[in-house]
This record gives sequence, C-alpha cells and structure tokens, in this order.
Amino acid sequence: MRISRRAMLASTVALAGCTTPAPVTSGYKLGVVYFAPEEGNDLCLKGLFDGLKAEGIEEGKNLVVLKSHAQAEIANIPMLIQNYDSQDVNAIVTLTTPVLTAASTMAKKKPVIFTYVYDPIAAGAGKTRTDHHPNITGVGSFPPVEDTIDVIQKLIPGIKTVGTVYNSSEANSTKVISVARESFKKRGIKLEEVTATSTGEMFQAAQVLTHRSIQAMWVTGDNTALQSFDGIAKAAKEAKLPLIINDPEFTARGAVASIGLGWYEAGQSAAKLVARVLRGESPANIPFEEVAIKKVVLNQEAAQRLGIKFPPELEKEAASTN
Repeated sequence: MRISRRAMLASTVALAGCTTPAPVTSGYKLGVVYFAPEEGNDLCLKGLFDGLKAEGIEEGKNLVVLKSHAQAEIANIPMLIQNYDSQDVNAIVTLTTPVLTAASTMAKKKPVIFTYVYDPIAAGAGKTRTDHHPNITGVGSFPPVEDTIDVIQKLIPGIKTVGTVYNSSEANSTKVISVARESFKKRGIKLEEVTATSTGEMFQAAQVLTHRSIQAMWVTGDNTALQSFDGIAKAAKEAKLPLIINDPEFTARGAVASIGLGWYEAGQSAAKLVARVLRGESPANIPFEEVAIKKVVLNQEAAQRLGIKFPPELEKEAASTN
C-alpha cells in the first residue's frame, strides 16, 4: 500500500506534537495548538491551566487536553487546526499569531479561543474587538513598543540606527515592525530590517544585520526568531552589539534587556474566556480582550560585558515588575 507524502507528514507532526491525556469519565475536551515549544509559550499555558483550575475545570478531573505543535513550521499549522476541527473537542485553544491566522480560515465547526497573540485583528480574526468571526474570541497582548524605544535610547544615548530581524510571513511581526518603524523615525532613529522565512535562515540574517552599521539589535516576539534566538544572540555578541527584546523569558540567553509582557497573566485571562465557551456561551458575544502586563528584565552580565550601566530608575522598574 502506498502512503502519500502528505499523510506521512500529518502522522509525523501529530506524533511529535501530541500528548496522551489522562482518562476522564466526563467533562470537557480541549484541543490546544501552538507554533513550537519555548519558554513564553509554556508560561502562557501554565497561566491558562491554572486559570481553568480556578474556574473548576482541571485536567485529569473534568478536562481532557490534546496538545499539538507545528514544529516551528507555518506550513504544518492548517493540518493541525483541521484535525481538531473534525474531532470531538469542545473548543480549540490557539497560541501564537500564525496558529490564530490558520484557525481564522480553517476552523469551521469548533469555537476558537486565542492567547499568546500580539494583534488578533492583524491575524485575521476580525475587524474590531467586537466585530469578529462568530466562532472566535480571546486575549491579545500588544508589546510596549514606545517603552522599548525609551529603554534603547537610555542604554545607548544618541543612538541613530537600530537593527531587527523577523519573519515577514508572520502577521504579528509585520504589524509590530510597521508600528515601530514609524516610532523610531519620529525619534530620528533609522530601523534597519532583515527578514527571513525559516529558522534555518535566522542566524545568517542576524549576521547580515550586524554588518549594516547598527548600534543595537532589537527583536520583537517573532516566533521564527525566538526558535532561533541563540543564533541571533550569538551574532549580536560576536559583533559586540546590545540586544534588546520583548520576551522576558529569553533575556538570560544573551539579551541586555527585555521590555515585554507577562504571558502567565495573558494565559490566566484567556482561561476565563475558555471557561465561558465550554459552559455554552457563544464566542460571537464575547469581545476580544487586551491584556498587556508590562514586565522589565535586565541582564547585568551582558550589560557589563558591553560597558552598559543601567539607569537607577530602570533597575527600580525591573525590580517592581518581577
């Protein structure tokens, strides 16, 4: 019997990304889809399941959870969404913008609740927070772009050029970069951009960026970039450039500072919406929520290596948000 390449891929992704749920006699069943395992994603999931437990919905008691990830390949996501949309799950939970983008077009039968997303509108989930696809609701968390630029200017006084790398196929990244591009411009700072479309291209893209006379690197929450973060951090270190990011969980891996978001809180907030949907409320009647809890994390070792001294007010803010 011949097995098609598509079928083989589907089997591989499903086996690699799924976990076996504990037996439950009655209750709810969720299908959870995400881009790939990484620290921010895991923290958001912890917030989600802690939040559901607070709502009286707990895995192993009255909740079955099926998890799948796309192995950091956008092309794998539609198949995962279709898989859960055709199963007997009560709802699909999506994490990351690429997954929500796919669910916005592929999920036809099941309600969808999203989290770990910068901008659900840019992802295609609706026109506004109240005018959205009738089967979709969730929590968006846009990064603090202006605050990030404030910190960059404090760390490198008189800075004129900042470089960034991102995947131009990710709606979350293109949205944030478009906002940041204008914000940098208003402050007299040029934003140098290099794009990549896969994890394999990110390190080379970062190396190219370091040769463009930039004074610092900034990486926002691009899923492809985060999967290649160690390579990006290596390129920045070799070029003796400060790396500023928007994902606190990655700071210790080579960034000087992160001005980001508390993903645990975003997951907790999404849990309340998941509970409402599981109990029968239609997503069509639930507006999108914005939950963006600012979190500042500093890396003293990286700063000392580059001769950077953190302003006292920034150290105080970091202490108060952790």
